[in-house]
Amino acid sequence: MKKFHKTLVLDKDDVSKLIDPKGAIGAVEDVFREYGKGRTQMPPKIYLHLDRYSGDFRAMPAYVEKLNRCVLKWVNVHPKNRTLGLPAVMAIIILSDPASGFPLCIMEGAYATALRTGAAAAVAAKYLARKGSRSVGMVGCGAQARSQLRVLMEVFDMKEVSVWGHERAEADRFVSDMKHTGVKFTVAESVKECVRAKDIVVTTTPSRRPIVKLEWIKKGAHINAIGADAKGKEELDPRILKKAKVVVDSWEQASHSGEINVPVGKGLISKKDIYADIGEIVSGKKKGRSGVSEITVFDSTGLAIQDAAVANLIYKGAIRKGLGRRIRFI
Repeated sequence: MKKFHKTLVLDKDDVSKLIDPKGAIGAVEDVFREYGKGRTQMPPKIYLHLDRYSGDFRAMPAYVEKLNRCVLKWVNVHPKNRTLGLPAVMAIIILSDPASGFPLCIMEGAYATALRTGAAAAVAAKYLARKGSRSVGMVGCGAQARSQLRVLMEVFDMKEVSVWGHERAEADRFVSDMKHTGVKFTVAESVKECVRAKDIVVTTTPSRRPIVKLEWIKKGAHINAIGADAKGKEELDPRILKKAKVVVDSWEQASHSGEINVPVGKGLISKKDIYADIGEIVSGKKKGRSGVSEITVFDSTGLAIQDAAVANLIYKGAIRKGLGRRIRFI
């Protein structure tokens, strides 16, 4: 048990050296398969809503049998943090040994969160989007949008990317930051222009009203709905959800805090309108896309098992490369 004497601590610089999009996709796809086979434990995330500060905290625990790891992520979302010189999302991940409970590693979690969220959407698109998808409309252009596009490009040979943001300057900055990818970028003047005729649509805004309309989505398109991650948030016209094949990451979470939460609360849709969860798709229990013309939607709220998969990959890499520092907490 001597190896448990000290806990490994990894900061953001360490974490960024230890995980890449391709590795994250593989780890997340594998843990979704385990989830679909019932070999994980994952209570729904717990929220602390802080309306006074226009923010919230989330606690996310999980156990993955195959990895032999337990994880707890403590993450906040405070959209107004830019005025304080702080990121809107900050996170800490604790990776623990299930046999003893010892904290093996404490790591900065925001980078891993962005990457695992992008990886989940890329995995969903792999199973739900049309093969040969080449164009994507990015509704929202913050840090998560960058991660979404970077990871999506590991799965599809993107040729055209349209970007829309609440402020033109943000969209221009996004294009400048991502132009090294060699893809053709266009800054859209409206959401309609951004998503129209696109093979894949990715939404990453904090909107509390539908901003993407059904009539703008082409037949056969796939939508990764990422931005709605708390009660009251929604980005898609509910008619899209009624028409599309809808796959959630977790019914328990999505019905309370995902893209479907507002329509479910209003009685516009119910559990019978949800085709599957992503674990059922990846594990082969249910088929993904079944036709070239159907519209598909992935409602991503973010699962703690994704954190476990990516955090374990980071931890193993740190041990192998000798990164981080050890602190005696116990």
